[in-house]
Amino acid sequence: MNCNCNPNFHKVTALASVGETTQTGVLMTVTNDTNIASLDYFELVLCTNPGGVVTGAPVPYTIEINGAAVALNNKYGLPIYTNRLHTRKRYYGSYVVPSEGDPYVILWNTPDNPAMAVP
Repeated sequence: MNCNCNPNFHKVTALASVGETTQTGVLMTVTNDTNIASLDYFELVLCTNPGGVVTGAPVPYTIEINGAAVALNNKYGLPIYTNRLHTRKRYYGSYVVPSEGDPYVILWNTPDNPAMAVP
């Protein structure tokens, strides 16, 4: 039985390294990643350990939404690095498509200190 009870809930099902010679990021693949409109409510749960993909220093996350890789930012607009999200914790945010610039996902319940946004 396939229940679409909460279309805003997105579970990370896979992580992939970005960058061929040097790792520059990690791409998240999530469930329900299509037909997401600007300012849609977004719930994210990381179900895969990034330690299996990240071999060196922390790198920023990107997330696949509507077929494109978009940035994953904290409430200060800074990128979220692989050492900042905990597995099995529910994060809340929004998918944003600005009138100018690239779309992104912003998560509201990340650490309060902006210094925690950098590795």
